[in-house]
Amino acid sequence: MILHTRLRRAACLSVLTVCISIQQYMTAQSSSPTVPEPTAVITNAGSTQQQSTQQEDTDAVQQEMDILAYGLDSEITELISKYIAEKDFHFADEVQQVFETTKTNTVKQKCIEYFAAAEDPRLKEYALAVAQDPYDESKELVASVFQYIGKLAFTEAAPYARKIIDDENKDYFDAALSALGSIGSAEDALFLADFLDRPDMSTARRQALMRVLGQLHAVETSGKLLSIAQDENENTFVRMYAVEALGEMQDADALAAYADLYNASDPNLRASVIKALSHYDGNAEAQSIIEQALRDNHYKVRLEAVAAIKQQNLVSAGDALVYRAKNDPESVVKYACYDAIAYLNFSSGNDFLISIVKDSRKGDTAQSKAAAALLQYGNAGTQEIIALANDTLADDKKKNLRYALGKEFAKYSNPAFSAVCQEYLKSTDVSTQGIGLDIYARNRFPELTALVEEIAGNDKAGPNKVKANRILHIPS
Repeated sequence: MILHTRLRRAACLSVLTVCISIQQYMTAQSSSPTVPEPTAVITNAGSTQQQSTQQEDTDAVQQEMDILAYGLDSEITELISKYIAEKDFHFADEVQQVFETTKTNTVKQKCIEYFAAAEDPRLKEYALAVAQDPYDESKELVASVFQYIGKLAFTEAAPYARKIIDDENKDYFDAALSALGSIGSAEDALFLADFLDRPDMSTARRQALMRVLGQLHAVETSGKLLSIAQDENENTFVRMYAVEALGEMQDADALAAYADLYNASDPNLRASVIKALSHYDGNAEAQSIIEQALRDNHYKVRLEAVAAIKQQNLVSAGDALVYRAKNDPESVVKYACYDAIAYLNFSSGNDFLISIVKDSRKGDTAQSKAAAALLQYGNAGTQEIIALANDTLADDKKKNLRYALGKEFAKYSNPAFSAVCQEYLKSTDVSTQGIGLDIYARNRFPELTALVEEIAGNDKAGPNKVKANRILHIPS
């Protein structure tokens, strides 16, 4: 529905602009009595109901524009936060106007966050100026600026970030370091590696340095990182990040050390070893350790093993995944296995997931998780999931499962969903019908448009009447 919201707002903004232009035109014409007023501006306007819905949407957009122009700081930041959450970037010009006129740092920060999310470079000049001379700005604003710089990869800011790090300015160090992880070079990596030897460097910052070196794939620093990873007197989290950084570099020397590191007593370090090994595609030794990690006593290590098996597409571990999905004591591991099994798309794994979908004794959560995994990758089980949804539509005791399955259908375009969408739309349960509208909005089944129009004209449909009207007025 986020796409629909974006399109609706864009359409409403266009309508608003047209209406303003018409109003200006009519005002200008009123000064000349010899020219008759236009008898119609828009022909074939449709029903009164359609005009009403369009007017409601136009009014809503105007209200948002008024908030950006005149609202309280808290109202403005809340509205921009909503735009970010909905990935709605149609009002970038208006947000830029807010940025240029506001005197409040919190509003500025929210505007910067908006343009970072939009990956819009229009604040580049401002961001570089702040990065070069941040000392008169609040640390929160500078942090937002460096996040923006990192997201849009403004490499021109690297020297400024290095200077801040070299000065060890406590207010801006972390923000500059984080940005350098996205925009830095091999030279920057060597510069950062020197900080690891400073005795006054805090553990938290050494951990941050490790993460950034991993981001930079700084193979020039691999020797130092390996010695840190193998140092049993070193802080565990510093070792963990060193191991993960080496994995991102796919360092060959580190590969030989992972078997010993996997024997560490700390499960967090073992989990980091598996995460590192996930980067060594096609390496038999790495695969062996990853598959062994499915048996680890700690669930975090098993989770990393499942993720690594999926990342490396290790169908050879399929039977082990199915066993773990059936027997793991932790639900979070079981459901991660469901996802990996569906992704790997092997026959016995698909059969296992379908068996869960068909077995009501497994419970609503297991059935919905298995269905979600199968639908996400679309390799098997679609008809069985539709059959399950039809069962829930006939039994109000299964509403929660019905809702969960419907929300999964609404994520994907699939002509096979037409019949089940129709049943959702025909339901007398408001939530069920609303989910049916979501499925329709995603798929736009022509054969169901008349049914949606019927809901749009039904005064008893409550919120679904408004929802149906809005869906019908969004361009396909």
